[in-house]
Amino acid sequence: MIDIIILFFLVIHIGKVAVKKGLPSLRWKIHLIMAWLGAEFFGVIIGYVIFGKDNLFSCFLIAIGCAATSYILIKNYLLKLPDVISDDDLNNFGR
Repeated sequence: MIDIIILFFLVIHIGKVAVKKGLPSLRWKIHLIMAWLGAEFFGVIIGYVIFGKDNLFSCFLIAIGCAATSYILIKNYLLKLPDVISDDDLNNFGR
């Protein structure tokens, strides 16, 4: 349940970063949701293989770690892209 709350706020943040970069917000929100769920599923499988079915808390921690890694990778990719320069920025240059 906590991961859904975290994901909600991270999706909002990624949308703002995408808009700042001049990219479609919805596309990057969907990318984040799909990457988060895929990485979390992958983390559960890895945790299950390492710790077994008796230690669910450790499996959950690995799943959240993998999901957070997917967010960090997407965010860093977006941050490396150039910002969009609007006409207002160009018209206010030197003022």
